[in-house]
Amino acid sequence: MRMSIGYKGKVTSLEIVLDRNGSEPLYRQIAEQIRRAIVDGRLPVGVQLPTVRELATKVGVTRLTVQNAYAELQSGGWIESTVGRGTFVSARAAVRPRWSAANGAATPAGVIGDILQMGAGAGVLSFASAAPDPHLFPETEFWAAFESERQRLREASSYGPAQGDAWLRVELAAHLAERGLPATPEELLVVAGVTQGVMLAAQALARPGDSILVEQPAYVGFLHQLRTLGLQPVTVPVEKEGPRLDVVEQMARTHRIRFFYTVPTFQNPTGYCMSLSHRRQLLALAEQFDFSIIEDDLYGWLAYDEEPPIPLKALDRTERVLYVSSFSKTLAPGLRLGVLAPPPALRDRLLGLRIAADLGSPLLLQRALAAFLHRGEFRRHLRRILPVYRERRNALLAALARAMPPGVQWTKPQGGLCCWLTLPRPAPVGEIPRLALQQGWAVAPGSVFWTNPEGERNLRLCFGGLTVDQVRCGVEVVAQVVRQQLKLTAAPVSPEEWLPLV
Repeated sequence: MRMSIGYKGKVTSLEIVLDRNGSEPLYRQIAEQIRRAIVDGRLPVGVQLPTVRELATKVGVTRLTVQNAYAELQSGGWIESTVGRGTFVSARAAVRPRWSAANGAATPAGVIGDILQMGAGAGVLSFASAAPDPHLFPETEFWAAFESERQRLREASSYGPAQGDAWLRVELAAHLAERGLPATPEELLVVAGVTQGVMLAAQALARPGDSILVEQPAYVGFLHQLRTLGLQPVTVPVEKEGPRLDVVEQMARTHRIRFFYTVPTFQNPTGYCMSLSHRRQLLALAEQFDFSIIEDDLYGWLAYDEEPPIPLKALDRTERVLYVSSFSKTLAPGLRLGVLAPPPALRDRLLGLRIAADLGSPLLLQRALAAFLHRGEFRRHLRRILPVYRERRNALLAALARAMPPGVQWTKPQGGLCCWLTLPRPAPVGEIPRLALQQGWAVAPGSVFWTNPEGERNLRLCFGGLTVDQVRCGVEVVAQVVRQQLKLTAAPVSPEEWLPLV
């Protein structure tokens, strides 16, 4: 069946072909073909779909069948129905990652922007975002912390100290002590998440044109910051134990390195955790070659198998480490609250940069977080979420082992929210992100995590925001697309290649 639909002076067509002898219900066949027409752009946002009666007559099915198809599309956010007006393609259906375009070039800024808006998209489940599950946010407990500050609401609605609320810094000092990091409230600076903390640290340590060390692959957000700050990255490969120390030493001998940015605990995107001995050797190299270290400990609290090594900052005896962490992965990204623990010599400069940036974080949110920490709610929250994320991590690894074709490799993260896939040579990722998105699944192309072409063989899969069933279903979809890509490239594979990168 093909029918014409008028929209803004143009005519578009909707074609629905049913397999009446197939196993899939007719209403799902109709819903899927309409969804694909929306994804392909043949049914743009705002176009009015046929009435239930009209479509049922054209396709030759009952009205109930069409009603069920429309209900499924509406529940997924693809369409909106208004009594008296009709059924229209939803604006949420327009939210598509730029890397999904046929010729879309994935850039760090583009991928970050797409991931941030993907929550507003329709019918898309995401492996792309390294974010916690919003359904696990402790709403009742955090709202109670808010309520506890009602009597001081007038005070909390004003400006606060640029360094951060004194009460929150007291609670943050106790919070960091649980990670083995001793710090006094006076040594801490409250920041608007790790992104701002790293940005301030980089501005304090380097100037445009300076050389800095960065892990490869690296957190895409930091690679974007490098571009905006005009810094020159000198790359260091990351392996299971941590960054290649021989490369760190070689680069430090041949370049004037200002600092090394690292996510030592459950690194993004690989999930690797730097060993304790590796941490000590890295600190020794920093002292020998006189460079600083920006330590991003965003994932340090999300350990599933055993306690992670203590932070680099806790081992630092020469005041070279600037430690940054936040609650974006454990509580909610929307809090935009984190902590920066710098060496004393840099504190005043960092405070001046913070004042220049935004004067300080919202006082009301700071007070609510302080109350939440003071009541011991964060520890209780961790005890609730760690088993959930552990189960999802396990489901991801089991599904990968079951579904991925030979030659595909992946890491086995002991914590955090990220898993790193590598396709066999010479197969590139190519169309995989776009084709997976057509099936309703977003994955992040590995190229944006590298400063060189190596990432063309990688994908990052994040499991935090997905249920166990969704993880299993998504891996099946991605694995099917990967098989198609491998057939196209006809990459030769040896049996030993089909192993997790543990």
